[in-house]
Formats: sequence, C-alpha cells, structure tokens
Amino acid sequence: MIDTCPIHVWAKETPEKIAIEAGSVCLDYRTLDRRVASLAQQLARQGFVPGDRLVVPAKGSLDSLLLAWACLRAGLIFCPLNPAFPVTQQLGLAKRLQADRVCQPESDHAYPSELVPVILDFLSEAEVSSSSVLDGNQLCNTIFTSGSSGTPKAVLHRVGNHLASARGSASFIPVDQDSGWLLSLPLFHIGGYAIAFRVFLAGGRVILDDAPPTLAARLEQQSITHLSLVPTQLWRLLQAGFTPQRTQLRELLLGGAAIPAPLVARMTSLGLTPKVSYGLSEMASQVCTGIPAAPGVVGAPLPGREVRVADGEIQVRGDTLFSGYLNEGVVDAALNDEGWFATRDKGHFTPQGALVVEGRLDNAFISGGENIQPEAIEQRLVDHPSVAQALVVAVPSREWGERPVAFIDWHNQAVSERTLGAWVRDALPGFMVPDAWLAWPEGVGFKPSRKQFAAKARAALEPAERVGEQRATTYGL
Repeated sequence: MIDTCPIHVWAKETPEKIAIEAGSVCLDYRTLDRRVASLAQQLARQGFVPGDRLVVPAKGSLDSLLLAWACLRAGLIFCPLNPAFPVTQQLGLAKRLQADRVCQPESDHAYPSELVPVILDFLSEAEVSSSSVLDGNQLCNTIFTSGSSGTPKAVLHRVGNHLASARGSASFIPVDQDSGWLLSLPLFHIGGYAIAFRVFLAGGRVILDDAPPTLAARLEQQSITHLSLVPTQLWRLLQAGFTPQRTQLRELLLGGAAIPAPLVARMTSLGLTPKVSYGLSEMASQVCTGIPAAPGVVGAPLPGREVRVADGEIQVRGDTLFSGYLNEGVVDAALNDEGWFATRDKGHFTPQGALVVEGRLDNAFISGGENIQPEAIEQRLVDHPSVAQALVVAVPSREWGERPVAFIDWHNQAVSERTLGAWVRDALPGFMVPDAWLAWPEGVGFKPSRKQFAAKARAALEPAERVGEQRATTYGL
C-alpha cells in the first residue's frame, strides 16, 4: 500500500494553511513539506538508508516532530526515548535496538562513543521530490512500553499501522482543516506519536505543548479544538477555572486511568461530554472509543480493529497491529496461531457490544483465598467526589498472603479513612477495602509505575506483617 505523505498533499491543496503552531512560530503546510524534505535529504546524505534506526530523545518539540516525519519520508525507523532517562539507560535501550546513531534536538547530553551524533539543519528547506510517498509496509518507528511489570519492550510499527489508526479514530472523533489538536502527550508515548497522523491526514493543525501559559489560559487564548488528557490533568484543569464555553474545544479524549464518574458528570454539565478510549502501544494507540456510560466501559472497536475476549483476556488484531517486539535485531511477532495479540487485560463485552476493561491480569492477586483486581478498587475510589486519582497495590501479609494498600491523590478536601473505607465497602466486598491509605507521592508522571508504587508501599509499611495485624479492623467481615 503506497500513500502520498499527507503533509505533501495539503502543501499542494492548501499551502498557506497552518500545519504546526509552536509558540510564536507557525509553519504552513508548504513550509513544513519543504523542511521535512530537506531533513530527509540530509539524512540520506549522511549515509542513512531505509530500515536504519535513529535514536531521538524527544518529548515533543518542533524539531523532534519534523524529524519524526523526515524519518517517514526517508524510510528510517524513528526511535524516540524519554529525554529524562539517564544517559546510561538511553544507551542501554539503543543497544537493544541495535541503533548506533543519535539526534538530540531537545537536549545536549554528551553520549558515549557507542552513539554517533547526527547534526541536522532544521531550518533548511528543499524542493519536494517523489520521496514524498509513504509505503504502508515500511517499518517506521519504535515505542518502548512502560515496563510497569517488567523490562520495557520495543514495539515496532509499520507506516500502515498509524495511517489505519488515524482513519479509524476519525470515524468517532472527527478532525477537519479547522481542527487544532494539542500535542499534550510526548512523542515517546504512542498517544503522542499518533496525534500528528490524525491531524495531518485531515489537514488540520498540531499545536505544540511548549508555551509558557497554563493549559487553562492556552485553551482560552488559542484555537485548540481537540485535547487528549488523563483524568488527573482534567481535574487540575477544572480547578484552574476551565469552562468549555470560553474555548474552542469540541473534542476531549480521556484515557490512561480509571475514569471518575464525578468528572464525567461535571464535564457533561458544562456542555462537553468527554470520550473514553482503550488503547495500547501494540495497536498504534486507540482500539475502542466511546461515551463513558459505566465503570470500565470503553466503547466498541473502531474500524480496522478486531477485539475478542478469550478466557477473560482481551485479545486484539487488525490493520493497526504492530509488527512485533524488536530486541537485539530480532522481531518477535508475539501472536498466537490465529494472529491474535493477547493483551493481558481482563475484560468482557456488554450486551450492546461495548468493551468493558476490568484491569490487568498481571495486577490481580489473592488475599486470604479471595481474588482481588486492584483496578476495581481504583475505579470505586475515583468515583468518590474528593478523589482525583488512586492506585492500589498488594503488600505482603503474614496472615493473608497479600493485602491491598491504596495511594490517594485528593483534588479537594480529604475525607477520613473510615469514610473512604465505607465508600469502598458500599460497592465492593469487604475483603477489597484497603488496609492502609498512603499519600500520593510527589513528582509522579501521567502514567504511574505500579511497581514503583508497590515498593513505596512496602517501605512505608515495614514490617510487612503490620498490614496483616490491621486486617481485623479493616477487612469488614
């Protein structure tokens, strides 16, 4: 499948239309097309050939976005890393990718000699040639999984995965030439990398998240029509006085955590009902999207995706399915004999055909002979009007094997532990009431690490037997 690069298409049809807005810098489609072409040509002159891998510590700057699309044009594999990672960690990931060259438009780290620096002129422009075509079968990027339950894996995608993902997304979340989607997620996250495809296919505008004002102020000052957030970001936005009527916002996509019912109700009362989604790196972001209706409900599969539930596990396949995990030059397709990818997510379908995501199978644990799914407790907790976000982990207990402990981030006045325990017990069995309540740690990103939270819980509750001793007063039997 061969496609013309959408940037080039719009450069011909609407050359003066703004494609990227980065603070005071705006690039129209004609200029963007020429800069991407120049970068692709510079990469070729430096010896890159299709299939080569380029490591790019990138969050979401203008230069990083230009480079991502130049790699598409040149047939290179764009390998973004979190620039906040220590250099030694970045080097280790690069070795797993068997990549030996790095371009760092967002930093000036000194890398060991194993990584050769690539210097590019990001302001240069060039005439656009036939290299503006995109081969859907061409390998184009890697995304490292979070590694919350083990070593991060390098998810390897083809161009066609992202084009199919964007087209399927547009069937439920329309994007047009008047759309401006804020790049609020980093390029090393699949949700961030996918935004540009959705926007450029429609001839809209990518707005970079690099301006000084607060998000609430930016929404009132800029033409932001589409926004992707995790629930905590939206809570903070509301606390800052956000009102949709003072903005041009028309589409709000929530994901990445349990969706609080009070948050949905608040937004709906303000005249903007958010959409919820279920997605994963292996499927090029969105798999299902819908209107929030009940805990865990994420809507029906989008076009180009297939979803089934086998023995309680969600399995997926389709046009957006990745090529496999890349490790030391070997690609592991990680599929079963029927071509399905097992997500390790637990779920089921409603009678209406919507998918319900119950949590990660890997997160479940047994306490006193009872199965506990932490996400079920988290969903109940975030439905409390005082809780902004919650994360539940298991800690060892001499008496019960393991017991749940909850981290709570309050978005307004905290309530007592007794009140919160009663709130959980009203909807869930008594054995699912957490034995301890801990404050949300400082400096946590938009995707908390369950492994790190579990370590913090064990450290805070040493000796671990202490949790078991509290069991009689908190179990609720």
